[in-house]
Amino acid sequence: MAHGMKIPWWQWLPFRRWRVIGAVESADEIPAQLPKNAAVVVASGGPPKWISFDCPCGAGHRVLLNTDQGRRPAWSVTQPPKGGLSIAPSVDFHDGHRRCHYFVRDGRIIWAKDRYDERL
Repeated sequence: MAHGMKIPWWQWLPFRRWRVIGAVESADEIPAQLPKNAAVVVASGGPPKWISFDCPCGAGHRVLLNTDQGRRPAWSVTQPPKGGLSIAPSVDFHDGHRRCHYFVRDGRIIWAKDRYDERL
């Protein structure tokens, strides 16, 4: 079980918008359980290198996206002080059994309407 990051009690309240709730220095320190609609960034003294959250599909799988612009593919992450989390480009998760394709914009999930509706 990961240790090092303490999640304040109020972060477990039912937030509607997705948001970043904290940062850890390595991916091993990401808590095993995260509040609903919450993400954690991995940053070791510099800009974030990763962002991690539980997929909004509810199947229980964890998403880990590279945010280091020096490596590809890379996602950009923004969260204004009074706004929700945005991630670009879209998140397109495949695991051989399912496909979860969505956008995270201003703290909301927008499911992609793909040309083919295929759940792998």
